[in-house]
Amino acid sequence: MPGWLDVWRSFWSRAGHERARLLRTAWHSLRAHGAGATARRVRQSARFAADRDAENARYARWWHAHTPDAAALDEMRAASTRFPYQPLVSVITPVYNTDPRWLHACGASVVAQAWPRWEWHVANDGSDDPRTLDTLAELSALDARIKVHDLSENGGISAASNVALRAATGDYVALLDHDDALLPHALFRVVEHLNQVEVRPDVLYTDEDKLEPDGSRSDAYFKPDWSPELFLSNMYACHLLVARRALVAEVGGFRSAFDFSQDYDLVLRLMERANRIDHLPDVLYHWRKVPQSTATAGGAKPTAHLAGRRALQDYLDRNGIGGSIADAGPPGFYRIVYDRATEGTVSVIGPFAADEQARLRAATSGPSLEFAASAAEATGQVLLFLSPAFEPESPDWLVALLQVLRPGVGAVGGKLLRADGTVEHIGLVLGLDGVAGRPFVNAPADYPGYFGNALLIRNVSAVTGDCLMTTRETFERVGGLDGSLGREAAAIDYCLKARAASERVAFTPWSVLRRRSPAPAPVLEADDARRLQARWGDALARDPYYSPHLSTRFLDYRVDA
Repeated sequence: MPGWLDVWRSFWSRAGHERARLLRTAWHSLRAHGAGATARRVRQSARFAADRDAENARYARWWHAHTPDAAALDEMRAASTRFPYQPLVSVITPVYNTDPRWLHACGASVVAQAWPRWEWHVANDGSDDPRTLDTLAELSALDARIKVHDLSENGGISAASNVALRAATGDYVALLDHDDALLPHALFRVVEHLNQVEVRPDVLYTDEDKLEPDGSRSDAYFKPDWSPELFLSNMYACHLLVARRALVAEVGGFRSAFDFSQDYDLVLRLMERANRIDHLPDVLYHWRKVPQSTATAGGAKPTAHLAGRRALQDYLDRNGIGGSIADAGPPGFYRIVYDRATEGTVSVIGPFAADEQARLRAATSGPSLEFAASAAEATGQVLLFLSPAFEPESPDWLVALLQVLRPGVGAVGGKLLRADGTVEHIGLVLGLDGVAGRPFVNAPADYPGYFGNALLIRNVSAVTGDCLMTTRETFERVGGLDGSLGREAAAIDYCLKARAASERVAFTPWSVLRRRSPAPAPVLEADDARRLQARWGDALARDPYYSPHLSTRFLDYRVDA
């Protein structure tokens, strides 16, 4: 934890608007939580800031090595002519009284694209700022592929976006905010991907970073591949978002009732009909930090958070899924609380002594528990493989696991803490620290993780055998746990079998258990590791929920640079 001199230096190293935001946050915390808690939060924020600065330094090395120079862009332009599939990409941007600096930069980023078959439809949403109008006229004269559509009055983001969408003629549409920017190889990479896959996706999203006010790049987000449980917790697929135009029109385009989270609402509807959603692991979009932008501070647009909640509730309602939406931390983070009957029996499988059984029953609300030494002896339709070394932090731990064990999910794991309250498990990452590793191990219990992934229900490749819930149907279909492997290896093997059977694996932070006494976390025995590698091969080398641009040598999701 940094000392107060470090905190002071970190504070004064921030930009003026960031210092003002930090002071406001500290003042609100002081009034709400008192001096002691505020002091701890300030020091923790300083540590996060130091970690962020170190990661941005690593990211600078990464983007210097991975961002194409002029010669590479020329090669891309030449390669573009050889692609068998030559789609037209329609870029869509709603504009309302945008600062000319950002609008010019936005337009320049489109014109600079290495992929030549694009059109840019800009919907002027009733702007009355003469500077914005002059800029739009300049952009319209800049390139024949730029089309400006004027609305007579301000109708909002969705209304303007729909005007641009109706005018678009491309095979795919790409969403670009009026104050953001594309990297020059963005559309090339998208079309390159469309030419490389056997089945072209209906929706595609990329990685992104942020542009600081001084023009420097920061906060790169190297995203997981399509993760339905994470998407129902947070609109992580935001930038760059590309979708097949016909499908966007088919689902009804943008809806004004969800303005400020209109893209979240759109993708929630797209995913119901999409045959395939792809992730392109490359930073292709700059999200510009400007005052009042959600890129600057997540709380800058509380209306966006509330609109996202409404979009999620509407998703549940139209699909006949009982449930409600709860906040899950910072703005933009959600938890779906599904309506689920708590009748029935959950079979807890593990070597529980009589007193341990009694203690777990007393600490658990919801369905009844039966204890069995093996799955063969269990009678419940839900099986929970659990180590007696852990005890729940709250009575609803079991219901929280059941909430996530929904159709399509074959295994669920919870958040496990060490006896001292630090993190032991928030899901496993394949290829990390050998065969599979535990990210953020030893971090504080409330550590947010990578872009909040320790706070959100999300998909993972595997969970530990110390807490693994599954259904009997999945268990029998995939052949159960391999009893010849140790607990940790058997759990990894089981999760991989479930995924091979088209079942997802998920982690929930809402089911928290803590070790009763200090003990080392489970480790893979060398023989088990060799057997898993022989059995699963390449599946262990590429975790779909962990970017190939992140290091497998460290446990903190740092960029590999």
